[in-house]
Amino acid sequence: MPESWIILQPIIILFTGALLTPLIEYFGRALKFEKVRDAFAVIIFGLSLYSLLGIYEEVQRQGQLTYFLSPYEPKMGGVSFFVDQFSVFMALLFCLLGLFVSIYSVKYMEDDTGLDKYYSLLMVLVAGLVGISFAGDLFNLFIFWEAMSLSSYALVAFRKYRWEPIEASFKYLVMSTIGSLTALYAMSILYGLTGTLNISQLAAIIPTLKIPLQILYLIIVAIIAGFGVTASIVPFHFWLPDAHPAAPSGISAMLSGVVIKAGVYVIARILFTIFDPIAFDFGTTLVIFGIITLSVANFMALLQRDIKRLLAFSSIVNIGYIVFGFGIGAYALNIYGAAGYSIATLATMGAIFHIFNHAIGKGLLFLGAGCFIHEAGTRDLVDLEGAGKKMPWTGTSFSLGLLTLAGVPPLSGFWSKLFIILAGFTVPGNTFMVVTTSLVVLNAIFAATYYLWLMQRLMLRAPKPKVERAHEVPILMVLPVVILGLITVILGLWPFEIMGFAEVATKSLLGLIGG
Repeated sequence: MPESWIILQPIIILFTGALLTPLIEYFGRALKFEKVRDAFAVIIFGLSLYSLLGIYEEVQRQGQLTYFLSPYEPKMGGVSFFVDQFSVFMALLFCLLGLFVSIYSVKYMEDDTGLDKYYSLLMVLVAGLVGISFAGDLFNLFIFWEAMSLSSYALVAFRKYRWEPIEASFKYLVMSTIGSLTALYAMSILYGLTGTLNISQLAAIIPTLKIPLQILYLIIVAIIAGFGVTASIVPFHFWLPDAHPAAPSGISAMLSGVVIKAGVYVIARILFTIFDPIAFDFGTTLVIFGIITLSVANFMALLQRDIKRLLAFSSIVNIGYIVFGFGIGAYALNIYGAAGYSIATLATMGAIFHIFNHAIGKGLLFLGAGCFIHEAGTRDLVDLEGAGKKMPWTGTSFSLGLLTLAGVPPLSGFWSKLFIILAGFTVPGNTFMVVTTSLVVLNAIFAATYYLWLMQRLMLRAPKPKVERAHEVPILMVLPVVILGLITVILGLWPFEIMGFAEVATKSLLGLIGG
């Protein structure tokens, strides 16, 4: 099979599925078997995930894959695809959660209309995410970024007969558009300075430029701010707490599990690849953003009564951990040079591992919250008290999600937080690293308290009237929740495989292999 086809295969599968879903819907209605549309969506996500496993095997053999669409490349630096361990790590995560959400949606969304559009948009969303992770140039990345953004706007507003989704989607659209324009401005400056948008070529050209450093730092700030909107880094986070409650629970899981991770991925990919962290001190900025994000979101989470809004702020908290991990990695390289690679590897590996743990854990929590809301008809935590007693499979799995994000050993979330914290405390004489890491530890303890408080309300208190008649949701809804819960346990007890994958992805990002 040609290498180019291997790289493009999952994207083609998803976009083709999006185009064919309305046709499948039409034939399903004609045959009076509308569920064929749902089965088709699950099959498409399954095929895309299977194709990514083939890409993963190829990357394992070759280290990285590169493909240029233009016949004039690589001289002119046009549209290209680049896949390394970090890229395929993210793409597998995107498609895995997409598959779980498609299965969950079969029953969760069955009372909604226009489901052919829902599944088509979901496929475009995941196709855009995979394209972002595979993009080898900033033009290509921006095209896929817009595909991801436009589909996510529409999915947030899917239940358009209510005011809340429309308002939340409009806020998301406005803020994300401003962020995208900021990032596009940074890209335009890069193109004006270098004549290319190819990421590898930019990495080679930037160190040779004879221009004031202030211009390059302006680009770095614009990249962090522009993509930081979608990543929900404080203070660019205001759209997320509104979008999560308004969107269907499956889409909330996608937004929190993978969409905001795309923002962090792009920031890390561009900064670590194009701007050598040994030469540019963007690590300090990321560390400060991480601490602010953790602290503000933790405080706001404590004030919420809406379960999905609380989980939304919790997502912002976890973005703080990830940004902090990348920040410590870049800071260590800038301060200690090549001697800081061990610290940078540990911190960055912790950040990448936490991307996975949070995607699984928060996907589980939003799907579980959707199960509670489906039965009780409310998002109010007061009315949901005791729901876990009436829905033991959902409640137990939901509790595992809370515990893993609280960092309780031996669940998987414990390990990624541990790596980030250990990296921060590696150099006792570095006051900046020790103080900021201590703040992370305090925030982690603070966050664990409201995770445990939420679990106590759902699992230990007497059921309130609205959940008295609640019972376990259908198998297609509870199955993804249970599987995600099992993943947190299995990876906590045996984390070595995923840790190895995260370590290789880290070395790929830092340029220690495959480049």
